[in-house]
Amino acid sequence: MSEPPEVDAVLAALQALYHDPDPSAKQHANEALQRFQKTPQAWTTANTLLLERDLPLESRLFAAQTFRSKVTFDLEQLPLETLVQLRDTLLHALDLYTTGPRVVQTQLCLALAALALQMPEAHWGAVIPGMVERFGGTPATVGTLLEFLTVLPEEVTNNHRIPLDNATYHERVPQLLTQHTPTVLQVLVMYMQADGVTPAIQSTVFACLRSWLKAGEVAAAQLADTPLLACAFDALASEELFDVAVDVVCDLINETQEIEDNQSVIEYILPKIQALRGAIAEAGEDEDRVRGLCRVVVQAGETYHTLCLQHPNAMMPIVHAILDCASYHDLDIVQITFRFWYLLATDVHRAAEHGAGETAPFERVYEQLFAVILRHLRFPDDDEELTGQDRDDFRSFRHYMGDTLKDCCYVLGAERCIERSLQLIESALAQESPALRWQDMEAPLFSMRSMGGQVSLRDSTVIPRVFAALPHLPPHPRLRYAAMLVVSRYTEWVAEHAELVPDVWTFIAAGFQGADRDISAAAAQALNFLCQDCRESLLPLFPQLLEFYGSVKKELAVDDLLAVVEALTHVVTAMPSAEAAQSLLFMAQPLLEEVHEVAATPSAPKPALMRAADRMEQLTRMLQVIGVALASTLPEACEQTCAEAYAILDRLLECHGHVYFISERASALVRRALIFFGDRARAVLPRLLERFASCYEATGFSGYVWIIGKSIDQYGRGAAEPLLTQMAHAFARITHKTHTLLGEAPSPDALSDVLDDYLHTCLVTLGAAPPLLYLSPVFSQAYSMALRALAALSPGVVGIAADLVRTIIECAHEVPPPERALVEAVHRVVGEHGGATCVALLTGLVTHFPPENMPIVVSSMCTLAADFPTAVLPWVSNALEHLPLDAVPASDRAFFLESVRSSPIERMKPALVLLYSASRKSRERGMSDLLTAAHLDEDRR
Repeated sequence: MSEPPEVDAVLAALQALYHDPDPSAKQHANEALQRFQKTPQAWTTANTLLLERDLPLESRLFAAQTFRSKVTFDLEQLPLETLVQLRDTLLHALDLYTTGPRVVQTQLCLALAALALQMPEAHWGAVIPGMVERFGGTPATVGTLLEFLTVLPEEVTNNHRIPLDNATYHERVPQLLTQHTPTVLQVLVMYMQADGVTPAIQSTVFACLRSWLKAGEVAAAQLADTPLLACAFDALASEELFDVAVDVVCDLINETQEIEDNQSVIEYILPKIQALRGAIAEAGEDEDRVRGLCRVVVQAGETYHTLCLQHPNAMMPIVHAILDCASYHDLDIVQITFRFWYLLATDVHRAAEHGAGETAPFERVYEQLFAVILRHLRFPDDDEELTGQDRDDFRSFRHYMGDTLKDCCYVLGAERCIERSLQLIESALAQESPALRWQDMEAPLFSMRSMGGQVSLRDSTVIPRVFAALPHLPPHPRLRYAAMLVVSRYTEWVAEHAELVPDVWTFIAAGFQGADRDISAAAAQALNFLCQDCRESLLPLFPQLLEFYGSVKKELAVDDLLAVVEALTHVVTAMPSAEAAQSLLFMAQPLLEEVHEVAATPSAPKPALMRAADRMEQLTRMLQVIGVALASTLPEACEQTCAEAYAILDRLLECHGHVYFISERASALVRRALIFFGDRARAVLPRLLERFASCYEATGFSGYVWIIGKSIDQYGRGAAEPLLTQMAHAFARITHKTHTLLGEAPSPDALSDVLDDYLHTCLVTLGAAPPLLYLSPVFSQAYSMALRALAALSPGVVGIAADLVRTIIECAHEVPPPERALVEAVHRVVGEHGGATCVALLTGLVTHFPPENMPIVVSSMCTLAADFPTAVLPWVSNALEHLPLDAVPASDRAFFLESVRSSPIERMKPALVLLYSASRKSRERGMSDLLTAAHLDEDRR
């Protein structure tokens, strides 16, 4: 007998999905199977496939997954009276799969759990007792029962895709779970203690118990009344049950967070946890076992940390067990303890402040912890043998350990901790032993750097000793590098002790001597922080700083030179205005001259162009630091300086504007210069707009569009002729070019940088000078490009495009009456593109728009309905036809259209909300586990 055509089609699609080597064939098969799962026929076809035990596993798994998917998403396809029949069908199938495969069994259990949640108590009551009666009587079906009991609370509490209103949900959950918790515990105890029980069954029992604990359905006190509590701790000694026992015990401890309510349970737990310290010691080199035991003692420490000061005798053994874990050689295990040390440090610090407990024992613990962390911070002696990845991982992890050092400071005081690190360095310096390794000093140096933010700015005992010791460190590169970073961390303290500034500056300057790039980079960072924090104290040394800058600017790496330039500029900001302007010009002049040399060379080679780009970046950094602080006090002569400087950039762009990195650096510099010079830059705007529009037409580089937008934003408000005309001309030129580029691009995402800057330019134009856009002959082009940009997958592009479209559509409701010409222009353009607007907004809404764009779509569509009440219905009808077939079911589209047709203005918003909800449901369904079936993963989910 031949199979129904639906069965044959599904089997053919599954064959292609799993076995066809052609990726496109797999994709088509996947899409066909997803479409099939949504059809009413899928119920009977899935049942046929599921009952055919001779079919390949992937076919039966697909059938089970289809039942789960349809129970979750499509239960409304079935009349209420047929749900009992569906339940019986699934139970019958589960009878057939009690011996496996487990992956099919799990999907059937998930389907039954989702169905149980949605069926009223009157149609399926006492779900758990019924399942216990059906599957709990024989050893062969115990696994099936435990699997159902495990997935039921997970599905009920975590599967938010099930369409159930809150009232029904809160009524059904107690009926399904809470009322039957005692029954579940009895079943678990029975199987845990059954004669001949295997570790595999016990492991499944523990997994089920975890599920109920995590769902909050089993209280700690309930568990304490059963043998399961003792079984969980006993299982920590079992090799087969260790991992799941660790999980159960951690979950159990977590359930006792309400300490007063669970006092009796905690009194039982604490001695069990105390005894684990010996187990940790016995585990020795068994890292997996130590990790599991560490998780348990740390969970107890974090949950009961407030008891440490109240009941130190009970908690101190646990604290010491956690300290043992922190002392372990495996740093992955060490980091498990970090949050506990933070919590305990907060408690101890608070108690010390208020005299609320004896803190001395805990201070001793943190002294030991400090020594442990210092030991972990030490680079291994065979550091050079570490792989690059291992070295990077260790360096990254040291910063996490640095946070724990701060916890030690919180308890012991920063000066006390820093002095301990300093003593190690001073002791090593005093030894002058040939066996001394750089690692012995580098670790305490790193610790002092980590703790720098904790030190009091008024401390005058320990920190001066730190600065006194640094110049005497051995000349090892690692130590010089670490010392520079220590200086970087204490420049705020130096600012309060200005007498040290010259010596600190001398120490930093020495770091630039030599060829080690890492040390130079650290020195540049230290100089930057010193100049930020001590700018006033460095004013007498500024000539030395300038001389130093002149000596190193040709030797330093680009980033380091930027840091030095930034540093010197910070000192400039502390000068009186006239002196600051002169110093800034003195620093900028040589940089501009180098740019001018390259600008005057039409055939300049790439190294020369890169040098010019670096100099422009340095100029940009100067202006960035200066900001607008000097703008109001600049002399009139600065207008001429602005013109002269721009003439150099104009010539550079004329010759080399086609080089991308030149365009980027020049655009960034111009942006900062416009901010710095303000109104004094108006004279250069005509040439600037012309040049940047020409460069954009020639290259398509987005930086040129960005500057035109910034120029309009800064100078467009109240601009007079002819500047306004020049802005309009530049805007039209970039619009034509962008339209051409977008027409040539395969998708909006291929032009995302350009679109982002262009759409921003449109938006700021509407804010600064609306007629530049609304009355422009390119307005229609600009609006059509915004609509095209809505199809981009980039959330940034979509967001700015949606903002622009809404701003344009709602213009009529924002513009005052004297400017009705703008409204008429907008009405005409939006009307011309009304159909395309609805297609773009609705398609984006049901496919790829981020959730935050939903209000924009609603606002825009409601405005269209109000302004175009007659035309909006054909537009919407056409847009619905253009929606992707899988985005929204046909029934939801029809409902949306009928709702809008009945009253476009009043019904538009609620209809859009329902349409969006339907699309979210389709998307969530598309992300279900169909493709994961291809891996035939034996693990549940």
